[in-house]
Amino acid sequence: MKRILLLLLVLGAVCSLNAKTRKCLYRVTVTGKRAECPVVIRDVPEWAQSAVVSLGGVHRIPSQLDRELDELVFVSDISGSQNFQVLYSSDPDKRVFKKRVHAQMWLKNPDKTLRAVGCASSEKNDMYHKLHHHGPAFESEYAAYRIYFDNKQTVDTYGKKRPQLELAETMWYPSDEQLSRGYGHDNLRVFGSVGVGTLKGWDAEKRKMVHITDFKRREARILADGPIRTVVEMRVEGWRYGGREITMTSRYILYAGHGDVQVENRIEGDFRGLVFTTGVMKMAESEVCKNDNVIAAFGRDFPENDTVKWERESVGLAVAVPQRQIVSQTDDKTSYLFQLTPDARGRIDYAFEMIWRKSEWLKDRSDTECVLGLMESVGAARTPVVVSRIRQF
Repeated sequence: MKRILLLLLVLGAVCSLNAKTRKCLYRVTVTGKRAECPVVIRDVPEWAQSAVVSLGGVHRIPSQLDRELDELVFVSDISGSQNFQVLYSSDPDKRVFKKRVHAQMWLKNPDKTLRAVGCASSEKNDMYHKLHHHGPAFESEYAAYRIYFDNKQTVDTYGKKRPQLELAETMWYPSDEQLSRGYGHDNLRVFGSVGVGTLKGWDAEKRKMVHITDFKRREARILADGPIRTVVEMRVEGWRYGGREITMTSRYILYAGHGDVQVENRIEGDFRGLVFTTGVMKMAESEVCKNDNVIAAFGRDFPENDTVKWERESVGLAVAVPQRQIVSQTDDKTSYLFQLTPDARGRIDYAFEMIWRKSEWLKDRSDTECVLGLMESVGAARTPVVVSRIRQF
C-alpha cells in the first residue's frame, strides 16, 4: 500500500513538472474606488485548466475559471489602477475557495421528489409547474433572485436579513423555524409587472409590455455556480415579435459581495427598429427617483398571496440602462419603464438591483437614503472596468 501511495505521489509530481504554464500581468482600471470590483479576464489560454491570481505576486486572490465561457473572474478592492499577476496552468486546480454565491434549478420528478438540473428546455409554455420555485434561482450573500420559466420570464426577489447564503437550505421557501432564525425570504409579488430588470417586448400603441407568448423553444441554463459568480441564462428561440422572428438570450451575472446583477441581452435575427422595455415594478407608497438612465423605487408590497401571515415588505428596486439606447421612458399600469433598442451587435446590456428594509446593513438609513444609495450602487455597476494585459513572461 505504501509503495502505491509513493508511486502516485511521484506520478503527480512528474505531471506537475510537465504542466504547461504561462504568467501574465494585467492592469485593471476603474473610475474612483470600487469595493469588491468584479474583474473579468477574457484572453485565457485555451489549454488552461487553472489560474492563480495574485496581487504584487504575493497575495493570492480567490478566483474562478469558467472554462465554458473562456473567462477568468475575481473580485478585489480597486482604486484607480491596480496590477494583478495571473499564472495559468494546464493542471487542474486543487484549491477550494469559500463559496460566496449559489445557483440552483430543480426539476420535479413524477413521485414529487426533486432533481437538480443545470439545463431545462421546452417547446411549450409548460415549465412553470415542472420546476421547483418555477425556474432557476441564484444568490450572493446580499440578495437572491429567481426567473420565472414562463411567458413573462419575470425576475422575482428574495431579501437577506444578514449577509449569508441561504437557498441551498431554504430552496426559496423558508420554514417557520428558518424564519425564526433570521433567514430571509421572498419579498415581492411581481404579478404581470416587469419585476426588476426583466427585458420584455413593447406595444407602443397600447403603451404596455409584451410577454413572450409565440415562440419555438425556450431554455434555461446555469452556466456558472461559484465560488465567485453565478451565470444564469434564459434563451427563447423563434420568438415572433414585431412582425419578425428573433432569438433572445438573456444572461444574468451575480458576483460575490454584490446585490446588483449584470444583464447581457443578445438579440439575433432582424432586430432593426425593434423596441424592448425594462424597468422596475410599481409598489404601494413608492418613493421614485429617476435620472437620464436610472430608475429607482422604494415601496411596499406583499411577498405572498397570504396577506394575513405575510406583512407588507419595504423593498427598493433599481435599473441602470445604456442612455444612448433609450428611445423613450413611458410607464405602464404596472411598472416604471425605459424603452430601448438593441445596439449594432444586437445587445441591450444593463444592471439591476434590489434592497430590503429588513437587511441589517440598512437599519440606520432612512428610506430616502436607501433609494439614493441604491441609485448610486446600480449606476456604479454600469461603469467600465478596463482590463489590459501589459506583460507576458
